[in-house]
Amino acid sequence: MIHQPMKKLSIGLLLFVAAFTTFLFTSCDSNSGVSSIEVRFQVTFPEFYAQTFAENAEVTLTSIERNETTSLTTDENGFAVFTELIPGRYDIRAERVLTAEQAFELTGTAEEATLSVSESNVNLTESTGDPILLQLRGSVLGNFVFKEVYFTGSKTPAGGNYFNDQFHEIFNNSTEVLFADGLYIADVFGAAGQINPNTQPTPFQFDQNHVYLNSVWRVPGNGTDHPIQPGESFIIAQTAQDHRNNPDLNPNSPVNLGDADFETYNQRDDDRDIDNPNVPNMERVYFTGGFTWLVPVFGPALVIFRVDDFETLTLEPVPGASPTFPPRVKLPVEFVIDSFEALQNPQSGDFKRLPLVLNPGFVSATGTYTAESARRFTERIIDGRHILRNTGNTAEDFEIIPTPTPRSFD
Repeated sequence: MIHQPMKKLSIGLLLFVAAFTTFLFTSCDSNSGVSSIEVRFQVTFPEFYAQTFAENAEVTLTSIERNETTSLTTDENGFAVFTELIPGRYDIRAERVLTAEQAFELTGTAEEATLSVSESNVNLTESTGDPILLQLRGSVLGNFVFKEVYFTGSKTPAGGNYFNDQFHEIFNNSTEVLFADGLYIADVFGAAGQINPNTQPTPFQFDQNHVYLNSVWRVPGNGTDHPIQPGESFIIAQTAQDHRNNPDLNPNSPVNLGDADFETYNQRDDDRDIDNPNVPNMERVYFTGGFTWLVPVFGPALVIFRVDDFETLTLEPVPGASPTFPPRVKLPVEFVIDSFEALQNPQSGDFKRLPLVLNPGFVSATGTYTAESARRFTERIIDGRHILRNTGNTAEDFEIIPTPTPRSFD
């Protein structure tokens, strides 16, 4: 009899505890007993993309304490809002996968890409009013390309032929800052057409896996000396002079190259080449030319490339040439970053020097010493930045213009 009141008290106590527990867990997080928070993220594309905010990016939070993961997809403004987040330390990752078509719309380069950003051990303890910004990063889309090749030369007032005003303009067609340091440029062995009755196509046409180089030059620098912004370029002049306004040169020349970024000064004992001391010289790596680096005025084939150790490339004798004829540098096509080819006329296709797998097309000027130039087409303009066409086919990518336009598209 004396135990019955205690039994009733135990039941009442249990009911009170159950009610209190229900109240507690409906007011706090059901797992931890801690009030949840709301955290907002906003995901953006890299700086030089056509859009700022990244829609359809996946934002993933991984709790370090509980090893739990939750993910959301961003809206059209790049927002992902986590409304019931338990405070704590998190690893954060945002990712956006681009198809080649999507990458082209955003950057002008049709390459598949995965963009991402990660932050580790971030302490999220309270709700955020302003969003936490996450800017995506990824591999560089695009690279250096030839923007313009002025090879034809010009006529002097006396009707003479003038070729010292040749130049090559290299353009950063990517989404990131690129460094020109260590970039190689070279002309490819072979005639541009039926220049003479006995002229034959290059004997290296059978090899579609290599290009054979006459002379090779390298941009100086320690790796970060020459940054080139996206949409900007640098000029390599044969002779870095104001050709138009120097009476000893050619008043009829269409260009002033006194402000070129580099020149291919060919130092010789007879000092026949002209050196501008105010313009850095390219590094002469291998040379088979005359007193200056003259590319064919009928039309050159050119490549830019990178290689870790130039000395590992082999020298190949020219088939059928004299034993004293200098061998050519044998470069695998996979090292080529960009290429360009011009031939004597539209009927000179049999004289192609670049492998078809590398660059199947070519352009032609109307003649030699015409002051015409070959310039790459602009595919589109993003926030004032030109994106140049790059199909890998000179015939599709370039046009012949009546006068050179160094550092310009006008």
